[in-house]
Amino acid sequence: MAGALVTPYATLSFPVLFTPKPRAINAKPVYSCVLLFSPEAQQSPDYKKMQAAVAQLAKEKFPNLNVKNLRLPFRDAAEKDYNGFEPGWTYISPWSDNKPGVVDVRLQDVLDPAEVFSGQTVRAHVIPFSYDNSGNRGISFGLNHIQLVKRDAPRIDGRIAASKAFTALEDEEDIDSVL
Repeated sequence: MAGALVTPYATLSFPVLFTPKPRAINAKPVYSCVLLFSPEAQQSPDYKKMQAAVAQLAKEKFPNLNVKNLRLPFRDAAEKDYNGFEPGWTYISPWSDNKPGVVDVRLQDVLDPAEVFSGQTVRAHVIPFSYDNSGNRGISFGLNHIQLVKRDAPRIDGRIAASKAFTALEDEEDIDSVL
């Protein structure tokens, strides 16, 4: 069985890393995110290792099934109509029952959920696993940890920074003049 892997650089989307949420109605809450991989990232050795681990696990766990009959973790981002999901890009949706660690480039813990948002460049520590539930068979990725690589990336969730939402007021006289 494949061990844990570090992804290539990816764009973070839909981060649920601090408080678990159910992925469906009446489902168990989990921690999750979406990791978007550019065409360049898809050519990296780390991405190729992820693909090889998925193929190996599929062969081990489902030796008598055609791989076309399995749900695999790599999806075409162009099939979604969300900001950041571009043609030529792929994505995975790793998840976990356990809270993932979140660190910055200096490996310092990131504890404030407001510091993590869609659009940041990240790497993830993931582990492939197989599943066979209610006729659905496939391979997915478990989420262990996230490293924020580029924290000043533009947001892709449509939200702007507070510093860009307002104009600066110089002093109390400015405030008094509008009240």
